[in-house]
Amino acid sequence: MCGIVGYIGKKNGAIPVIDGLKRLEYRGYDSWGIAAKDSGRIDFHKQVGKIGAFELAKDLPEFSGNICIGHTRWATHGGVTEANSHPHFSCDNKIAVVHNGIIENYQELRKNLEAKGHKFRSQTDTEIIPHLIEEKLKEKHNLPSAVRLALKDLEGSYAVGVISQDDDILIGARKGSPLVLGIGNGEFFLGSDVPAFLKYTNKVIFLDENQMAILDQKNQSYKIMDVNTNKQLNPEIATIEWSLDEAEKGGHPHFMIKEMLEQPYVIEKTISVEANELKKAASMIKSAERIYIVACGTAMHAGMYGAYIFALRNNLIVQTISAGEFPYFEHLISTNDLIITVSQSGETADVLEAVRSAHRSGAKVLSLVNVMGSSLMRMSDMFLLTKAGPEICVLSTKAYVSQQAMFVMLSATLAGDITAGKKILQIAKNDIAKILKLMSLDKIKKLAREIATVPNIYAIGRGVNYPSALEGCLKIKEVSYIHAEGFAGGDLKHGPISLIEPGVPVLAFVANDGSDKEILSNAMEVKARGARVIGISFENNQVFDEYFPVAANGVYTPISAIVYTQLIAYFIALEKKLDPDKPRNLAKSVTVK
Repeated sequence: MCGIVGYIGKKNGAIPVIDGLKRLEYRGYDSWGIAAKDSGRIDFHKQVGKIGAFELAKDLPEFSGNICIGHTRWATHGGVTEANSHPHFSCDNKIAVVHNGIIENYQELRKNLEAKGHKFRSQTDTEIIPHLIEEKLKEKHNLPSAVRLALKDLEGSYAVGVISQDDDILIGARKGSPLVLGIGNGEFFLGSDVPAFLKYTNKVIFLDENQMAILDQKNQSYKIMDVNTNKQLNPEIATIEWSLDEAEKGGHPHFMIKEMLEQPYVIEKTISVEANELKKAASMIKSAERIYIVACGTAMHAGMYGAYIFALRNNLIVQTISAGEFPYFEHLISTNDLIITVSQSGETADVLEAVRSAHRSGAKVLSLVNVMGSSLMRMSDMFLLTKAGPEICVLSTKAYVSQQAMFVMLSATLAGDITAGKKILQIAKNDIAKILKLMSLDKIKKLAREIATVPNIYAIGRGVNYPSALEGCLKIKEVSYIHAEGFAGGDLKHGPISLIEPGVPVLAFVANDGSDKEILSNAMEVKARGARVIGISFENNQVFDEYFPVAANGVYTPISAIVYTQLIAYFIALEKKLDPDKPRNLAKSVTVK
């Protein structure tokens, strides 16, 4: 949640900061703001709404400064107002702070600060931070020391950027929320995610928990300190291999359609994953007494699919648990257990807490994660990098397919036949490419126009297709705001069939995996009650009112089948004139609990 960008160097930092905020708008778009130190003072600008249409040269031509911080907000504490927008300031307006995360003890801290005479201008938890720093400065600490001591008073999560009217430095720090340091030529950047500054440098340091970066303009230097011990650290500089083009729209109207079109390439990259890495991960799975897959949202559905594949192809019983619920099972986890976590960002707060919970119990953690250097990657005992590349749209599409594909490769490795996994994914890749051909989209667009105004949409599937029913409906509800709900076909008669009424669309996922007769029977049951049955199947059937074909790929059919629901969701959003990249109330990376 929320995006942070910072710059310190010799040029007008407002330019890269505004540019970075636009690239991070997927993290938060309720409001935004920027602060810059210029000629010994801090200027700032805040406004409610999205930053995408803002042009610095036209809308704020005089705004400049060599030391800048910016923030795009997803509201947690306080409404969407200019006053609640970041940056926030100390009483004397000399300290400006941007913040991502949640300060859990902010009410207590605010009460104490108010008793000392501090006046607050917002409803946010963030505003206590500049006031705390101001209080520490009164005790004759320098700015880095004051920031460090203020951070030690905070409970909860934070990534912060701090500038001061009286100092030519920029400070960034993190605990529980991501923050990356970009190292340029005589200039430095801060960002919640690499795309914020990838245009300017691909040399980065991923700040770890309780680390603080002190960036010095005069000396063109940086120091990384431990917030708790005040010891200087020497972390490695990583080189990011993503190109800027991979994080741009590439001529497409939205990131969502661009990222869907990249899915064949994503599978191609997964096919080429290192065999040695797969074998190491497979060894962890083989040696585990019990295995749990832990994730949230779309990644959870990918994990459910993985659990079915492990059961059907590897005779493994794997339990899937929502990451937010996993800590309640901590007392049952043992040192012989393996937790497989799945995450696109690697910064999801509930997933990271699940990892901590697993480690407290002595269990090992294997992660499937898309972002190099992410918190999850570094916290895990082993990780496999999924091959989606940067995913900017709030809705996950190509990351989901990459996670499914990685589970296929893991399953094939466990079975001792990696080549078979590659052949399976080649079929899925070719099928997705066929689905995405422009000539096949007209039928999907027509369906989207016809169902864009319905109040409810349902989906059914059995076995490996059940996660598809859940994920397909999640995509539709996320981007179109239509109530959409997925069910296991066998559960229909246990309550959900009461929801079926004439004309309601029902997506039926059908694969040649042995469950086709049963799910077609379920489709007939809803058809008999007036439903409009939309078949996503390896073959046509008379029960379908509309038919969308997929390759007969057995239990691996869902990898290509899900693309239809991604496209349906996208075109419904366009029909309703909604922004598919930035659906309301959602953020790309859920870094708060």
